[in-house]
Amino acid sequence: MDNVMTMPCTEFVGAVRHHAHFLEDEASRARLRRFRDAIRAEGVRAFLDREYPAGGDKALIVNVTAGRTCLVDGNAHLVALVMCDVGVTLARLVEESGRADFVRRWHDGWEEGSGQEAAYEVYLPLDADTSRIPEAYEGTDWFKDPSQPTKIMPATIAFDSPLFAERDRGRPLGETARLVLERLD
Repeated sequence: MDNVMTMPCTEFVGAVRHHAHFLEDEASRARLRRFRDAIRAEGVRAFLDREYPAGGDKALIVNVTAGRTCLVDGNAHLVALVMCDVGVTLARLVEESGRADFVRRWHDGWEEGSGQEAAYEVYLPLDADTSRIPEAYEGTDWFKDPSQPTKIMPATIAFDSPLFAERDRGRPLGETARLVLERLD
């Protein structure tokens, strides 16, 4: 799993529908623009300290499944970081920030060293077609405040799996960053 830390973040597969969300939604693009500008103005360390405060629960979560590195949480932040540096890696972010507590690594939904008793599941947008995803179901995202309805699937399925319709599949973060950059300026 160390290669997760050293592989370019451009190769990570973003969450289901993240690509379309950032390309189609002006508010999402404005958020990415703010993140990009903050990284450029403040530097990576200040940005990460603000967005992922030390001792907090917030983290970039990567899940390696079906041979693919999928980004479960932190899509907007990592896309913005890629927009500023196409060669960025998690190892370099850890080095530049001086801390590693904002990175969590899963393998097929099992978090390293967590002692968890069952594999995690992942949340998907309600409008994603999960009809061909085994064991997917509609449920509630209790992490949102207030909680929200969501679709949930096992963390053993990669976000770019052909089980998803083409429009729903996750795309590499580098592809998303490149297309968003074309629309920002």
